[in-house]
Amino acid sequence: MRTDATATIHAQLIAALERRAAALDGEARRALEARLAELRAAPTEAPDTTAATSPAGPLRELLDHLADGTCADRAAYPDIPALADFRQLWSTLRAESQLQQSVAHVPTDAGPLNSTALASRAIALMRELSPAYLRSFLAYVDELSWLDNLGSVGAAATAGAPATRKRARRKP
Repeated sequence: MRTDATATIHAQLIAALERRAAALDGEARRALEARLAELRAAPTEAPDTTAATSPAGPLRELLDHLADGTCADRAAYPDIPALADFRQLWSTLRAESQLQQSVAHVPTDAGPLNSTALASRAIALMRELSPAYLRSFLAYVDELSWLDNLGSVGAAATAGAPATRKRARRKP
């Protein structure tokens, strides 16, 4: 049987495709209607996720290689002490660079509640009080920014239509 989460996702997928099909005409609509018919007729059991049913290819080979445990052996890749030093140096340089960027973008006439000025002051205080925490915090913010960019790129790709600009109105 499908789990509740899988059934919910399945139902949401069907609903989203129905909304998209309602806005389309012609061949695109017929293709979506065919896909909807397949989804509605899908079995109520969870799909089999064994390797035997997965298509062969480079990704399957990589997954099989990772699953057999030979890549998981950390002894084959010993930790290099210089690498830890390099990571520390890179982290410090990155934190300094980001601090300089945040200070450079603070307006000179910013009020006491200006969010840019507040964030810049908070980062400067973190730098003074706990440089290690600042490095961890900035690494976390970098990861969140990367994920946000990834999500916006994915959303733009799934939209299927290029973004259009509004035309500027002519003044009489």
